[in-house]
Amino acid sequence: MKNQPNKDYKSNDVVYTPRDLTQILIKHFKPDGKILEPCKGDGAFSDYMNCDWCEISLGIDFFDYNNKVDWIITNPPWSLIRKFLQHSMSLSNNVCFLITINHLWTKARIRDIKEYGFGIKEILIFDTPKSFPQSGFQVGMVHIQKGYNGNIIFNELNNKKD
Repeated sequence: MKNQPNKDYKSNDVVYTPRDLTQILIKHFKPDGKILEPCKGDGAFSDYMNCDWCEISLGIDFFDYNNKVDWIITNPPWSLIRKFLQHSMSLSNNVCFLITINHLWTKARIRDIKEYGFGIKEILIFDTPKSFPQSGFQVGMVHIQKGYNGNIIFNELNNKKD
């Protein structure tokens, strides 16, 4: 029993994305049409896109948002990945999450992706920003697309600072 996970552990879900990284990610994925940023935070994504946004700390809860959009792009709270993924897939044909990649590979999440008719289109990995928790897990942005059933595109971004 002493090796059991700590059931009282609380994740720090307030992790802001560096603005230089968001600009690179937006340029890479090129979201267009109606876009939603469900976790505005300090505006790192929404300041660079014409989009709707939600932010729980400002009283606008993503789970109350029910409008259809073409793209969802965000750094979601990692402790709520599955719930965010399910709601995102119910609203949009393209979902881009900035996450540690291990969050993607649970049986339940892979099953959800298939059941909603989505496929993993691309994984873009990069160095973990210094402002993020240093967990040892690979960070990246995952693009999940409705109807996609091709091979997963794997790219690596060199974002090391000199």
